[in-house]
Amino acid sequence: MESDKNLFDDGKRQMRLCNACRYCEGYCAVWQAIEWRRDFDDHDMTYLANLCHDCGDCYYACPFTTPHQFGINPPKLFAQLREKTYQKYTWPVAWGKALGEKISGFWIAFLLATLLFFGFIFATNDPASVWQKYTGEGSFYALIPEYFMIGVFSALGLWMIGVWLIGARKFWRDIRSSKNEKVMFQDIVTATKYAMSLRYLGGEGEGCADTDEEPATNRRWLHHFVGYGFLLTFASTSLAAFYAHILHIPAPYPVFHPVVILGTLGGVGMIIGTTGLLYLKLKRDPDLTDEKASKSGASFIMALWTVNVTGMLLLIFRETAAMNSLLVIHLGSVAAFFFTAPYTKFVHFVYRYLALVNYANEERLAKEEETAPTVKNKPKTAAHHKAN
Repeated sequence: MESDKNLFDDGKRQMRLCNACRYCEGYCAVWQAIEWRRDFDDHDMTYLANLCHDCGDCYYACPFTTPHQFGINPPKLFAQLREKTYQKYTWPVAWGKALGEKISGFWIAFLLATLLFFGFIFATNDPASVWQKYTGEGSFYALIPEYFMIGVFSALGLWMIGVWLIGARKFWRDIRSSKNEKVMFQDIVTATKYAMSLRYLGGEGEGCADTDEEPATNRRWLHHFVGYGFLLTFASTSLAAFYAHILHIPAPYPVFHPVVILGTLGGVGMIIGTTGLLYLKLKRDPDLTDEKASKSGASFIMALWTVNVTGMLLLIFRETAAMNSLLVIHLGSVAAFFFTAPYTKFVHFVYRYLALVNYANEERLAKEEETAPTVKNKPKTAAHHKAN
């Protein structure tokens, strides 16, 4: 607890200095949000850390970084604070600390889930059937019944979303603790535009400074590959559910079927995005991030990469005898990903989006104050006369 207090206290010290300097004014939403505050509390630090998109431009622009005695380093500070966010707002908190602090959490869950799926097959089928070739409609369910898959992944999906919602509610309550203005629908629209375009993942518009002072747009594009790839795979899964349960056409589907096309595009997009992001993470200036946060982020990227690579291998070899084993491995990776998702960096998109909603609300209110006419010699109200 003491180390957490020291981290938040140092963060408030840095933000006070940044607010006095304002050299980075206009770089991103963080610096605008800082200007709207006279001082900072722990909730403000949590808000600013998750509003930060980690582009790194402010670090190279700052004249007060180490070895200056001020020791200003917002990217590293915010990376550390975000790790605290992932642990503080999850549920159960003890699980968040255990799985969030250990990069092996996904791999242990992956191994256990894969073994459990294999165990289920061996317990309900002839072991030799694992190596048999199954093709045609319903071949995915030859060894593992569809109802079993639906039950397992429905439970895991509800678990993941439920824990996210618990964390989101606590996070929103805290970052709004000093603000009581009602969030309008237009604030949500603005925040969604900022999120979908990754407006603030690029400093002043030229990109991220990951390895030196020269900005580049690589990381922004790679995030788009991952984000929109995820949406395509979600659309593929939803469409597959429609075909299977409404039209009663079971998987697998032909190569040029909309379900397969969407899933393939999404999977390839996420493989490209995660591979590129992992490469950039390995090259990134170590002064910009916290070692623990960097390892946690790399573990999340590898987990997402594993899910998509196993899925693509299943697609390629689904007409062979290797399909059964690849299906089990893919299901194991997806199950592990769902189970550990609430405790890894995957949850960052929830908190960052809520931070953007809060920012959009503050931004709108600030603009309204700027454009509001100044009223001079405002007449005293009846309540004022009564009070006097």
